[in-house]
Amino acid sequence: GGYWAYETLNFGGYWAWDPVENSSFVPWMIGIAAIHLMLIQRKGGIGHKAALFLSILAYMLVVYSTFLTRSGILGDASVHAFVDLGLYNQLLIWILAMGLLGFGLFAWRYRELPSAQQEAHFLSREFLVFSGSVLLTVVAAVVILGTSAPIFGQLFRDNPASVPIDFYNNWTLPLTVGILFLAGLGQLFWWTKMTVQKVNRVLFWPLLLACVSTGIVLVLTPFAAETVAPGESFWQRHGYGIQLMLLLFVSFFALYGNANVLWRVGRGNLKLAGGALAHVGLGVMVIGIIASSGFSRPISDAPRGDERNNFVVEQGQVVSVAGYEVAYAGTEPGERGHTRFVLDFRDPGGQSFRLKPVAYESNTGQWIQHPDLKLYFEKDIFVAVTPRAMVDGNGSSNEVTLRRGQSTLVGDGAYRVTFTGFDIAPDLQSVMSEEESGRLEIAVGAVLQIANTTTNLIEEITPIYAIRTDRSVNAIPAHSDGVGYYFTNMNVDTGEITLTLDGATGPDYVIVQAQEKPAISLVWIGIILLSGGFVLSATRRAKALRWSPSRKSGKRTG
Repeated sequence: GGYWAYETLNFGGYWAWDPVENSSFVPWMIGIAAIHLMLIQRKGGIGHKAALFLSILAYMLVVYSTFLTRSGILGDASVHAFVDLGLYNQLLIWILAMGLLGFGLFAWRYRELPSAQQEAHFLSREFLVFSGSVLLTVVAAVVILGTSAPIFGQLFRDNPASVPIDFYNNWTLPLTVGILFLAGLGQLFWWTKMTVQKVNRVLFWPLLLACVSTGIVLVLTPFAAETVAPGESFWQRHGYGIQLMLLLFVSFFALYGNANVLWRVGRGNLKLAGGALAHVGLGVMVIGIIASSGFSRPISDAPRGDERNNFVVEQGQVVSVAGYEVAYAGTEPGERGHTRFVLDFRDPGGQSFRLKPVAYESNTGQWIQHPDLKLYFEKDIFVAVTPRAMVDGNGSSNEVTLRRGQSTLVGDGAYRVTFTGFDIAPDLQSVMSEEESGRLEIAVGAVLQIANTTTNLIEEITPIYAIRTDRSVNAIPAHSDGVGYYFTNMNVDTGEITLTLDGATGPDYVIVQAQEKPAISLVWIGIILLSGGFVLSATRRAKALRWSPSRKSGKRTG
């Protein structure tokens, strides 16, 4: 789902804490917590009731998530919410019925359910797994609370709002630090009967390698500088960065600790290493999330943190931005008649590549944008475009912005206009009377070369930008082949001019949103490893259950 969002949608990521996304995430988290409790219940009888409770809760949350997405209750809180299908009452009855049935049976049989014979020791695998399941449940509770905020808000206000994304980040970040730390400890303790004397020996190398790896990241990347936030107190400025650094450290710890177990156990019997493989994948995935989400860099000359980080490329122009050269080559038809916008890039290393993001207007009048990706080993280049027609409505803008020496095509490509420079003493006598020129305070001409792309004939004209003594502006046009060129504005700092055309449309252009996504491949690699470890463990458990003596004899086990 995350990869689909990343390569299909134009928000530049793979997770947006959208209520519909959260609705599928929460039952998954509760289900994972329940599975971990089942493992320790099977080994030592600990957590039997909690595992059963969470299993019922996981299904209840699936039903509740269906209610959120299908009842229309989220309204405008989600971009994914389905339209109201008129199922509000039916879904509500379904939730109540399943809740009464599931939790009612649980309460009825509660006293008959097995209890642990003894408490789990602090250094035992049962204690660590139980603690991890508790943290997973708390994260799920935070997410479902934020997701349900519009529903709770309806009790107190007419127009309830959803919680900001910072709510999820601020609450889940420290909890995830704890989860990753326990993920690093869990498999080490699972395969080693731990005592106080053994702790130092078992944890030494994973902790050392995690410290070294975190130090390398801090030294070789702008991690420390880019995590400083504005604020008066130390924690306001550095609290987020400290938590993110701890998350990076425990992710490396989970990676190295479980890689150690994977090597030791997997050599003897790979089927036993599913848990270690899944936790290696978890560590790799979180490292990728930190890098790609926390340090995604817009390809823009705007200062970091400035929301205006897109740039405009006109057809036929080459734009230099953040070390990249970008040219807009035009459009071509894509799948199902959708328009592809062809962009040619040259990266700072001199490598050239072509991307073809898609943008089109749907039958309902809504614009749909799909990005295109350039995949490197260490990063991705993510590019989406906003076409001229989306900005101007009919796509017929008659304004052109040029820098000295820059050219553009106008009149549907019939003319190439080049701005060659300023004329600080333009000829005013041919365009106005001496009395009118006497009322001017400033007059500057823009020297333009107009080349007919069919005949190759070149004409030089000079429209004038004049400011009168009363501070009013007078744009004095110049004409070529029936097209009027009005010099309507200029930027003294950048040397740019703005021309308004009369009798021709301006050049086609696109607004480009481009981002560098460092180490994002680690996210997908981590997910594959995590899923592979889960499948490996589930397959082994299924085979063991199939051939268990109790199953063959038909006997029940507590």
